[in-house]
Amino acid sequence: MKSLRAKFLSLGMALVLALSASGCAITTPAVVGSIGGVEIPAGIYLLAQYNAYSSAASAADLATGETADDVKAVLNAQCTGTIGDEEVTTDGADYVARLTLRSLQHYAAVETLFDELGGTLSDAATSEAADQAESVWSSSGDLYAANGIGKDSLEAYLLNAAKATELLQLFYGENGQTPVTDEEYIDYLENECLYLDMVQLPLFDSSTYAFADEEQSRTIESLAEECAATLNEWATAEQGRSERFTSLYEAAMEYVPRAVEALGSTMESAQALNYAGTQLMTPDDLVTYGDALTDAVAENGRNVWFTYNMGTAIGVLCAVDPLDAADLDSYKQSDLLTTMKQDELDQTLYEEGAALEQNLDESAMQVYKAANIKRTV
Repeated sequence: MKSLRAKFLSLGMALVLALSASGCAITTPAVVGSIGGVEIPAGIYLLAQYNAYSSAASAADLATGETADDVKAVLNAQCTGTIGDEEVTTDGADYVARLTLRSLQHYAAVETLFDELGGTLSDAATSEAADQAESVWSSSGDLYAANGIGKDSLEAYLLNAAKATELLQLFYGENGQTPVTDEEYIDYLENECLYLDMVQLPLFDSSTYAFADEEQSRTIESLAEECAATLNEWATAEQGRSERFTSLYEAAMEYVPRAVEALGSTMESAQALNYAGTQLMTPDDLVTYGDALTDAVAENGRNVWFTYNMGTAIGVLCAVDPLDAADLDSYKQSDLLTTMKQDELDQTLYEEGAALEQNLDESAMQVYKAANIKRTV
Protein backbone atom coordinates (compact mmCIF):
# COMPACT_ATOMS: atom_id res chain seq x y z
CA MET A 1 0.00 0.00 0.00
CA LYS A 2 2.81 2.38 0.90
CA SER A 3 4.62 1.80 -2.39
CA LEU A 4 1.35 2.30 -4.35
CA ARG A 5 0.70 5.63 -2.53
CA ALA A 6 4.26 6.72 -3.24
CA LYS A 7 3.75 5.82 -6.88
CA PHE A 8 0.61 8.00 -7.11
CA LEU A 9 2.46 10.89 -5.43
CA SER A 10 5.29 10.54 -7.93
CA LEU A 11 2.84 10.57 -10.82
CA GLY A 12 1.16 13.67 -9.38
CA MET A 13 4.43 15.52 -9.02
CA ALA A 14 5.41 14.57 -12.58
CA LEU A 15 2.13 16.00 -13.87
CA VAL A 16 2.67 19.28 -12.01
CA LEU A 17 6.19 19.56 -13.38
CA ALA A 18 4.97 18.81 -16.90
CA LEU A 19 2.31 21.50 -16.66
CA SER A 20 4.86 23.99 -15.36
CA ALA A 21 7.34 23.17 -18.09
CA SER A 22 4.69 23.63 -20.78
CA GLY A 23 3.72 27.06 -19.43
CA CYS A 24 0.14 25.96 -18.72
CA ALA A 25 -2.02 29.04 -18.17
CA ILE A 26 -3.94 27.53 -15.25
CA THR A 27 -1.16 28.63 -12.86
CA THR A 28 -0.60 32.14 -14.27
CA PRO A 29 -2.93 35.15 -14.59
CA ALA A 30 -4.00 36.10 -18.10
CA VAL A 31 -4.07 39.81 -17.23
CA VAL A 32 -2.21 42.00 -14.75
CA GLY A 33 -5.01 44.46 -14.18
CA SER A 34 -6.01 47.59 -16.04
CA ILE A 35 -5.13 51.23 -16.60
CA GLY A 36 -8.23 53.34 -17.10
CA GLY A 37 -10.59 51.17 -19.07
CA VAL A 38 -7.78 49.31 -20.83
CA GLU A 39 -7.06 45.75 -19.75
CA ILE A 40 -3.36 44.86 -19.67
CA PRO A 41 -2.83 41.27 -20.88
CA ALA A 42 0.05 39.36 -19.37
CA GLY A 43 1.83 39.19 -22.74
CA ILE A 44 1.75 42.98 -23.13
CA TYR A 45 3.07 43.39 -19.59
CA LEU A 46 5.88 40.91 -20.21
CA LEU A 47 6.83 42.57 -23.50
CA ALA A 48 6.93 46.01 -21.88
CA GLN A 49 9.02 44.59 -19.05
CA TYR A 50 11.43 42.86 -21.41
CA ASN A 51 11.96 46.10 -23.36
CA ALA A 52 12.43 47.97 -20.08
CA TYR A 53 15.05 45.45 -19.01
CA SER A 54 17.04 46.09 -22.19
CA SER A 55 17.09 49.81 -21.38
CA ALA A 56 18.11 49.11 -17.80
CA ALA A 57 20.93 46.84 -18.96
CA SER A 58 22.31 49.70 -21.06
CA ALA A 59 22.10 52.07 -18.08
CA ALA A 60 23.53 49.63 -15.52
CA ASP A 61 26.92 50.07 -13.87
CA LEU A 62 28.04 46.47 -14.16
CA ALA A 63 31.13 44.94 -12.63
CA THR A 64 33.95 43.58 -14.76
CA GLY A 65 32.83 40.34 -16.38
CA GLU A 66 29.12 41.05 -15.95
CA THR A 67 27.00 41.52 -19.08
CA ALA A 68 23.49 42.50 -20.08
CA ASP A 69 22.61 38.79 -20.05
CA ASP A 70 23.33 38.57 -16.30
CA VAL A 71 19.78 39.32 -15.19
CA LYS A 72 20.50 39.16 -11.46
CA ALA A 73 23.49 41.46 -11.84
CA VAL A 74 21.54 44.03 -13.88
CA LEU A 75 18.63 44.07 -11.45
CA ASN A 76 21.00 44.65 -8.53
CA ALA A 77 23.24 47.17 -10.31
CA GLN A 78 22.96 50.92 -10.05
CA CYS A 79 21.26 52.35 -13.15
CA THR A 80 21.49 55.99 -14.13
CA GLY A 81 19.41 57.49 -16.92
CA THR A 82 16.48 59.68 -17.88
CA ILE A 83 12.91 58.49 -17.41
CA GLY A 84 10.59 61.10 -18.83
CA ASP A 85 12.02 64.44 -17.74
CA GLU A 86 13.58 63.02 -14.59
CA GLU A 87 17.22 62.09 -14.11
CA VAL A 88 17.10 58.81 -12.21
CA THR A 89 19.67 56.82 -10.28
CA THR A 90 18.30 53.67 -8.73
CA ASP A 91 18.77 49.90 -8.69
CA GLY A 92 18.03 47.92 -11.82
CA ALA A 93 14.87 46.30 -10.50
CA ASP A 94 13.30 49.67 -9.71
CA TYR A 95 14.51 51.10 -13.03
CA VAL A 96 12.80 48.24 -14.90
CA ALA A 97 9.61 48.67 -12.89
CA ARG A 98 9.43 52.41 -13.60
CA LEU A 99 10.04 52.00 -17.32
CA THR A 100 7.54 49.14 -17.52
CA LEU A 101 4.81 51.18 -15.87
CA ARG A 102 5.57 54.16 -18.11
CA SER A 103 5.33 51.97 -21.20
CA LEU A 104 2.02 50.48 -20.06
CA GLN A 105 0.60 53.95 -19.35
CA HIS A 106 1.57 55.03 -22.86
CA TYR A 107 -0.06 51.87 -24.25
CA ALA A 108 -3.29 52.52 -22.33
CA ALA A 109 -3.39 56.20 -23.33
CA VAL A 110 -3.05 55.26 -27.00
CA GLU A 111 -5.90 52.78 -26.79
CA THR A 112 -8.09 55.22 -24.85
CA LEU A 113 -7.55 58.30 -27.02
CA PHE A 114 -7.73 56.33 -30.26
CA ASP A 115 -11.20 55.13 -29.31
CA GLU A 116 -12.31 58.52 -27.99
CA LEU A 117 -11.29 60.28 -31.20
CA GLY A 118 -12.92 57.66 -33.41
CA GLY A 119 -9.66 56.41 -34.88
CA THR A 120 -9.61 53.56 -37.38
CA LEU A 121 -6.71 51.59 -38.79
CA SER A 122 -6.50 50.91 -42.49
CA ASP A 123 -6.30 47.35 -43.75
CA ALA A 124 -2.74 48.14 -44.85
CA ALA A 125 -1.71 49.21 -41.35
CA THR A 126 -3.30 46.11 -39.81
CA SER A 127 -1.62 43.83 -42.34
CA GLU A 128 1.73 45.54 -41.78
CA ALA A 129 1.52 44.93 -38.03
CA ALA A 130 0.75 41.25 -38.66
CA ASP A 131 3.64 40.96 -41.13
CA GLN A 132 6.04 42.65 -38.70
CA ALA A 133 4.96 40.33 -35.91
CA GLU A 134 5.50 37.33 -38.17
CA SER A 135 8.95 38.58 -39.15
CA VAL A 136 10.03 39.22 -35.56
CA TRP A 137 8.63 35.89 -34.45
CA SER A 138 10.50 34.01 -37.17
CA SER A 139 13.81 35.43 -35.98
CA SER A 140 13.28 35.74 -32.20
CA GLY A 141 10.17 33.73 -31.42
CA ASP A 142 11.96 31.18 -29.25
CA LEU A 143 13.31 33.91 -26.98
CA TYR A 144 9.98 35.67 -26.72
CA ALA A 145 8.21 32.40 -26.02
CA ALA A 146 10.72 31.60 -23.27
CA ASN A 147 9.70 34.89 -21.66
CA GLY A 148 6.00 34.11 -21.88
CA ILE A 149 5.37 36.45 -24.81
CA GLY A 150 3.28 35.10 -27.66
CA LYS A 151 3.11 36.24 -31.27
CA ASP A 152 -0.38 37.62 -30.61
CA SER A 153 1.11 39.93 -27.97
CA LEU A 154 3.73 41.15 -30.43
CA GLU A 155 1.03 41.90 -32.95
CA ALA A 156 -1.11 43.72 -30.37
CA TYR A 157 1.89 45.83 -29.37
CA LEU A 158 2.57 46.70 -33.03
CA LEU A 159 -1.09 47.55 -33.61
CA ASN A 160 -0.87 49.90 -30.64
CA ALA A 161 2.14 51.57 -32.29
CA ALA A 162 0.13 51.92 -35.51
CA LYS A 163 -2.66 53.58 -33.54
CA ALA A 164 -0.12 55.99 -32.02
CA THR A 165 0.96 56.93 -35.55
CA GLU A 166 -2.66 57.57 -36.51
CA LEU A 167 -3.09 59.69 -33.37
CA LEU A 168 -0.46 62.05 -34.76
CA GLN A 169 -2.86 62.84 -37.60
CA LEU A 170 -5.88 62.95 -35.30
CA PHE A 171 -4.13 65.53 -33.15
CA TYR A 172 -2.01 67.55 -35.58
CA GLY A 173 -3.01 66.58 -39.12
CA GLU A 174 -4.96 68.77 -41.50
CA ASN A 175 -8.29 67.67 -40.00
CA GLY A 176 -6.96 67.09 -36.50
CA GLN A 177 -7.81 68.74 -33.20
CA THR A 178 -4.97 71.26 -33.41
CA PRO A 179 -3.68 71.09 -37.00
CA VAL A 180 -0.19 72.35 -37.76
CA THR A 181 -0.51 75.51 -39.85
CA ASP A 182 1.43 76.39 -42.98
CA GLU A 183 3.15 79.13 -41.00
CA GLU A 184 4.32 76.58 -38.41
CA TYR A 185 5.65 74.29 -41.14
CA ILE A 186 7.54 77.15 -42.77
CA ASP A 187 8.96 78.40 -39.48
CA TYR A 188 10.17 74.90 -38.63
CA LEU A 189 11.77 74.40 -42.04
CA GLU A 190 13.47 77.78 -42.03
CA ASN A 191 14.66 77.93 -38.43
CA GLU A 192 15.00 74.36 -37.13
CA CYS A 193 16.19 72.44 -40.18
CA LEU A 194 18.93 72.63 -42.80
CA TYR A 195 18.47 71.63 -46.42
CA LEU A 196 21.82 70.60 -47.87
CA ASP A 197 23.03 69.73 -51.33
CA MET A 198 26.14 67.61 -50.97
CA VAL A 199 28.92 65.74 -52.65
CA GLN A 200 30.86 63.40 -50.36
CA LEU A 201 34.49 62.61 -51.13
CA PRO A 202 35.18 59.38 -49.20
CA LEU A 203 37.90 59.07 -46.58
CA PHE A 204 37.17 55.36 -46.31
CA ASP A 205 38.03 52.73 -48.91
CA SER A 206 35.10 50.31 -48.94
CA SER A 207 37.10 47.73 -50.91
CA THR A 208 39.94 47.49 -48.36
CA TYR A 209 38.07 48.73 -45.27
CA ALA A 210 40.88 51.19 -44.63
CA PHE A 211 40.70 54.84 -43.69
CA ALA A 212 42.78 57.42 -45.50
CA ASP A 213 46.21 58.06 -44.03
CA GLU A 214 47.44 61.60 -43.42
CA GLU A 215 48.79 62.11 -46.92
CA GLN A 216 45.66 60.69 -48.56
CA SER A 217 43.48 62.85 -46.30
CA ARG A 218 45.34 66.00 -47.36
CA THR A 219 44.91 65.07 -51.01
CA ILE A 220 41.18 64.47 -50.59
CA GLU A 221 40.75 67.69 -48.62
CA SER A 222 42.42 69.57 -51.48
CA LEU A 223 40.12 67.89 -53.98
CA ALA A 224 37.14 68.90 -51.84
CA GLU A 225 38.26 72.53 -51.81
CA GLU A 226 38.70 72.41 -55.58
CA CYS A 227 35.26 70.83 -55.97
CA ALA A 228 33.66 73.56 -53.84
CA ALA A 229 35.39 76.28 -55.85
CA THR A 230 34.28 74.69 -59.11
CA LEU A 231 30.68 74.42 -57.93
CA ASN A 232 30.70 78.04 -56.80
CA GLU A 233 31.80 79.02 -60.30
CA TRP A 234 29.24 76.77 -62.01
CA ALA A 235 26.24 77.30 -59.77
CA THR A 236 25.63 80.90 -58.83
CA ALA A 237 22.74 81.93 -56.62
CA GLU A 238 21.06 83.50 -59.66
CA GLN A 239 20.74 80.17 -61.41
CA GLY A 240 17.58 78.15 -61.04
CA ARG A 241 17.36 75.16 -58.76
CA SER A 242 17.48 72.66 -61.63
CA GLU A 243 20.75 74.06 -63.00
CA ARG A 244 22.42 73.96 -59.57
CA PHE A 245 21.10 70.44 -59.06
CA THR A 246 22.63 69.31 -62.38
CA SER A 247 25.97 70.86 -61.43
CA LEU A 248 25.94 68.84 -58.21
CA TYR A 249 25.98 65.53 -60.08
CA GLU A 250 28.46 66.73 -62.68
CA ALA A 251 30.87 67.62 -59.88
CA ALA A 252 30.37 64.25 -58.22
CA MET A 253 31.28 62.38 -61.41
CA GLU A 254 34.47 64.40 -61.71
CA TYR A 255 35.75 64.58 -58.13
CA VAL A 256 34.56 61.43 -56.34
CA PRO A 257 36.52 59.04 -58.63
CA ARG A 258 39.61 61.19 -58.06
CA ALA A 259 39.16 60.89 -54.31
CA VAL A 260 38.77 57.13 -54.61
CA GLU A 261 41.91 57.04 -56.73
CA ALA A 262 43.75 58.87 -53.95
CA LEU A 263 42.71 56.01 -51.66
CA GLY A 264 44.33 53.54 -54.05
CA SER A 265 41.18 52.24 -55.74
CA THR A 266 39.16 52.96 -58.87
CA MET A 267 35.55 53.95 -59.53
CA GLU A 268 33.44 54.43 -62.64
CA SER A 269 32.06 57.95 -62.90
CA ALA A 270 28.47 56.65 -62.88
CA GLN A 271 29.07 55.07 -59.47
CA ALA A 272 30.00 58.49 -58.12
CA LEU A 273 26.36 59.52 -58.31
CA ASN A 274 25.81 57.45 -55.15
CA TYR A 275 27.98 59.99 -53.33
CA ALA A 276 25.86 63.00 -54.29
CA GLY A 277 22.42 64.05 -53.19
CA THR A 278 20.28 66.33 -51.09
CA GLN A 279 18.93 66.03 -47.57
CA LEU A 280 16.61 67.91 -45.27
CA MET A 281 18.41 67.68 -41.95
CA THR A 282 16.01 67.90 -39.02
CA PRO A 283 17.06 68.69 -35.43
CA ASP A 284 17.44 64.95 -34.76
CA ASP A 285 19.85 64.66 -37.68
CA LEU A 286 21.80 67.75 -36.67
CA VAL A 287 22.36 66.46 -33.14
CA THR A 288 24.93 64.07 -34.64
CA TYR A 289 27.13 67.00 -35.65
CA GLY A 290 26.62 69.22 -32.62
CA ASP A 291 26.85 72.93 -33.34
CA ALA A 292 29.77 72.61 -35.77
CA LEU A 293 27.67 72.04 -38.90
CA THR A 294 25.12 74.76 -38.16
CA ASP A 295 27.98 77.14 -37.34
CA ALA A 296 29.62 76.35 -40.69
CA VAL A 297 26.37 77.01 -42.52
CA ALA A 298 25.88 80.28 -40.66
CA GLU A 299 29.41 81.34 -41.56
CA ASN A 300 29.03 80.57 -45.27
CA GLY A 301 25.36 81.40 -45.79
CA ARG A 302 23.03 79.87 -48.32
CA ASN A 303 23.86 79.01 -51.95
CA VAL A 304 27.59 78.91 -51.20
CA TRP A 305 29.56 75.66 -51.44
CA PHE A 306 31.99 74.89 -48.61
CA THR A 307 33.81 71.85 -47.23
CA TYR A 308 33.07 70.05 -43.99
CA ASN A 309 34.70 66.95 -42.47
CA MET A 310 31.88 64.45 -41.89
CA GLY A 311 34.09 61.73 -40.41
CA THR A 312 34.06 59.11 -43.15
CA ALA A 313 34.01 61.70 -45.94
CA ILE A 314 34.82 65.30 -46.72
CA GLY A 315 31.48 66.85 -47.53
CA VAL A 316 31.22 69.53 -50.17
CA LEU A 317 28.04 71.18 -48.96
CA CYS A 318 25.66 73.93 -49.93
CA ALA A 319 22.75 75.09 -47.78
CA VAL A 320 19.66 76.06 -49.76
CA ASP A 321 16.25 77.43 -48.90
CA PRO A 322 14.09 74.37 -48.10
CA LEU A 323 11.19 75.92 -50.00
CA ASP A 324 13.45 76.41 -53.02
CA ALA A 325 14.30 72.71 -52.90
CA ALA A 326 10.69 71.49 -52.59
CA ASP A 327 7.22 72.95 -52.17
CA LEU A 328 5.37 72.93 -48.88
CA ASP A 329 2.91 70.24 -49.96
CA SER A 330 5.80 67.87 -50.59
CA TYR A 331 7.00 68.29 -47.02
CA LYS A 332 3.47 67.77 -45.70
CA GLN A 333 3.26 64.48 -47.56
CA SER A 334 6.59 63.36 -46.12
CA ASP A 335 7.27 62.39 -42.50
CA LEU A 336 7.89 65.99 -41.41
CA LEU A 337 4.84 66.05 -39.12
CA THR A 338 6.31 63.15 -37.16
CA THR A 339 9.60 64.98 -36.76
CA MET A 340 7.83 68.13 -35.62
CA LYS A 341 5.25 66.69 -33.25
CA GLN A 342 6.13 63.13 -32.20
CA ASP A 343 7.88 64.14 -28.96
CA GLU A 344 5.01 66.44 -28.04
CA LEU A 345 2.48 63.70 -28.72
CA ASP A 346 4.44 61.15 -26.68
CA GLN A 347 4.62 63.55 -23.76
CA THR A 348 0.84 64.02 -23.95
CA LEU A 349 0.31 60.26 -24.06
CA TYR A 350 2.56 59.65 -21.05
CA GLU A 351 0.73 62.33 -19.09
CA GLU A 352 -2.70 61.03 -20.10
CA GLY A 353 -1.70 57.48 -19.21
CA ALA A 354 -0.40 58.50 -15.79
CA ALA A 355 -3.64 60.38 -15.12
CA LEU A 356 -5.81 57.34 -15.82
CA GLU A 357 -6.97 55.19 -12.91
CA GLN A 358 -4.24 52.68 -12.12
CA ASN A 359 -5.61 49.24 -11.32
CA LEU A 360 -2.63 46.99 -11.78
CA ASP A 361 -2.55 43.83 -9.68
CA GLU A 362 0.67 43.66 -7.65
CA SER A 363 0.27 39.94 -6.99
CA ALA A 364 -0.17 39.22 -10.70
CA MET A 365 2.85 41.32 -11.59
CA GLN A 366 4.88 39.48 -8.97
CA VAL A 367 4.18 36.25 -10.84
CA TYR A 368 5.84 37.85 -13.85
CA LYS A 369 8.68 39.54 -11.96
CA ALA A 370 11.75 40.74 -13.84
CA ALA A 371 13.96 38.16 -12.14
CA ASN A 372 12.33 35.56 -14.39
CA ILE A 373 13.55 37.24 -17.58
CA LYS A 374 15.55 35.02 -19.90
CA ARG A 375 18.07 36.53 -22.30
CA THR A 376 19.08 33.36 -24.09
CA VAL A 377 17.42 30.11 -25.07
